[in-house]
Amino acid sequence: MQTFHFKARRCRTIVAALVLCAAPALATAADDKKDDGVAPRLGLDPGEPQAPSPTPSLPFGVSPATSREYVLDFHGYLLLPAQLGLHERPNPMPGQSSLVLHAPPLVNSDIHQFDYTGVVPNPWLQLNFVYGNQLVSATVILAGTSALDAAGYFDPTAQMGVNDAYITVNLSRRFGFPLQVNVGAYTGRYGGMGMYDAGRYGTPLIAQTNTIGEEITGAYPLGELTLLIDQGLGGQLGRPPAGLVPAGWNDFADPNVGATFVNQFHAGLAYHRAVKLGLHYLTAWTQDDLTPAGTVPDGRITVMGADVTVNAGRGGHLYVGAQHTWATNAQSVSGAIQILNARGGPELRDNYLGHDALGNVNGGLTIFGGQYDLSLARLVYDKLYTGVSPDVLISVFGVGAYVTSVDPTHNDVLKLKGGFEATYLFLSWMGVSERFDHVRLHGSDSTQALTSLSSRLLFHTGWRSRGEVALQYTYFVYGSGIEVESGYPPMLDPNVNPDRNVFSLIGTFWW
Repeated sequence: MQTFHFKARRCRTIVAALVLCAAPALATAADDKKDDGVAPRLGLDPGEPQAPSPTPSLPFGVSPATSREYVLDFHGYLLLPAQLGLHERPNPMPGQSSLVLHAPPLVNSDIHQFDYTGVVPNPWLQLNFVYGNQLVSATVILAGTSALDAAGYFDPTAQMGVNDAYITVNLSRRFGFPLQVNVGAYTGRYGGMGMYDAGRYGTPLIAQTNTIGEEITGAYPLGELTLLIDQGLGGQLGRPPAGLVPAGWNDFADPNVGATFVNQFHAGLAYHRAVKLGLHYLTAWTQDDLTPAGTVPDGRITVMGADVTVNAGRGGHLYVGAQHTWATNAQSVSGAIQILNARGGPELRDNYLGHDALGNVNGGLTIFGGQYDLSLARLVYDKLYTGVSPDVLISVFGVGAYVTSVDPTHNDVLKLKGGFEATYLFLSWMGVSERFDHVRLHGSDSTQALTSLSSRLLFHTGWRSRGEVALQYTYFVYGSGIEVESGYPPMLDPNVNPDRNVFSLIGTFWW
């Protein structure tokens, strides 16, 4: 197999900056040794929302994990944005205004693309139902990305229905240390840069898996350290059959992908709840003779990575990670695995790697990133801080991807994006927030860069409210080479000018 290399010199400056960001957190990590009785995980729990979320909510009634009897637990999360993009019509006809209104806005809002920042959020609705007891429970998660009452047309792919469904057997009490087994269809996300979510970009840095199979997670105490293990093996319920015509109702499924399986193993060490080191290995492969005419070669996508998480109490929360992805004839690998939210080989081809003269997708991605979140009130007042007083929240975040490919038009490309957000909560019911993001799709080429500036007014019902209403204005600056998607299926269209001014009214609630 061909070996792919990246130019480490280009990444050293960024890695050094991330290490410097880690310094304040590492200095106080050892001071925060309080355990909450819950073992740390190497990936996000399947029940956590796919969209960025605040602190997990309290159990509804009695949590199944603490009950001897069978009980029902129910959680939910919704993010509903009303958005308006403004643009000028170049040559208005009689009866037409020169001002154009777009809903949704014409901006870079495809979460599967590298230029996605989440500044203009997409809708997300999620309902989690858990029924069981402290030994065994069943989880069903309903999710969607649209509300029918406000939809301009019926898009069945936006009403995802049952997104996850799995059985959990909790063997912790039987073995004396945290150990549980999941069996069923579930989402695995590794490299979540936020404290409770995938981070400001909603993108797991290591990888995401979408499979049906088994997952075993365990945590074994070793003095002040805890050994963490996460192992999984799964496939998919079905594959697009040969002859299927890609259409809106099937999310434009690609009949050229084969039945895909994912094997993964993650190991790590945690120091109390303060520091966690994770090592990750995932491989997704297909060897299916039902692909068209049996002529599509077997494909494989392999990921190896490492990350460090520091929960330093008053020193804030830090995540730093890196991974490398190898793609070998990856065009036949389905969305059972996602890299930077790109689903399988077809989207890796379209978004990063391109293909050779025969249509084969071969290449590599070196991905690195980090996020640092800090509460100034907690930093200053430490244990006196209760969360019911004014606060300034600061977040710094960034992701980079270096691409090597057999396709010369995609080879030797460095993609970068980073940002900064500051939030001032000065009243129990009101706050303000400013966010800056910059994206470069091709290294120093300023024509393929975009910048956004966002200002928000935040409204709550209390200091610890679980609901928020935000009024946001975002201004975009685009390089001449930036394109946005249009049409159906959505495709990058160089003839469409993106919106520069976007207004959003965003409602968020969780329980």
